[in-house]
Amino acid sequence: MKKFLLYICLILLGVVIADKLFSLAVDAITHKHYVAPLAHTEGACEDIAIIGSSRASHHYDPQIIADSLGMTAYNYGIEGLNIYADHVLLSMLLDKAAKKPQMVILDLSESDICDVPGWNTEHISMLFPYAGEPAVDSVLADVLDPREYAMVRVSALYRHNSRLIDYLKDHTPKGNNGMTALEGVWSGLPREEMQQSYQVSPSKLAYLEKFVSLCQDNGIRLVLATSPNYKRLPPKQQWVEETRRIAKAHSVEYLYHEQDEDFLHHPEWFNEPYHLNATGAAIYTKRIIPSLPSPE
Repeated sequence: MKKFLLYICLILLGVVIADKLFSLAVDAITHKHYVAPLAHTEGACEDIAIIGSSRASHHYDPQIIADSLGMTAYNYGIEGLNIYADHVLLSMLLDKAAKKPQMVILDLSESDICDVPGWNTEHISMLFPYAGEPAVDSVLADVLDPREYAMVRVSALYRHNSRLIDYLKDHTPKGNNGMTALEGVWSGLPREEMQQSYQVSPSKLAYLEKFVSLCQDNGIRLVLATSPNYKRLPPKQQWVEETRRIAKAHSVEYLYHEQDEDFLHHPEWFNEPYHLNATGAAIYTKRIIPSLPSPE
């Protein structure tokens, strides 16, 4: 019995040591830069931060904004995530940047505000390697099952979950300004999605409120925006109305271009129905410039 217990203890010790060595190896290979936008927050000094999911990453050209306003800008869009990650990124930016941004543009879509299966916490494992960062821990502890959160904090093997190849790709800077332009050209008529598909998520709505408050508490001018879709959508969407309500309550500008008729007549400005291509992104970015706050 004693030998059996000894074997068990040795096995557990081996697992702990292997886990720690694996963590050290991954950190050494990636220099703890797991996701390019989060890595860029370290020492950041741009005047304008563009935050959001893939639609932010593909739709906003920081160079056009910088040239138009005479300010520096960086695109922090992260593929596949939502308002939870947006809050993490803003918090890390405030904690780690050499200077906090003067302005934040937050791109919002239905998956940021509604309970959309597949787009709630399903991709939040991208944040797991940053467990231990206060900004990350506060969100993960709030939105994850407590048992999963415990595994994230305890086990490097669980945190990294065979994503080493992704790290080698993702931690590489996306370019001088962070934007990822798409080059495809779409053709055809807009999709028809005239039914309200998903319900507003109270949790996501609360994180939008937190995001707005975090900007205002730090003296950051915030602009909420929804960029074009190549879809025909219901004229009144609950998530849009809730976003407008929050924007109005906090005296924040909300630029809603999701159903911009001009874009709905130009499929060639899209890579596919959900994302603009480089041409469309340049047109859209120039279109919102007059609505952005002037530099102080």
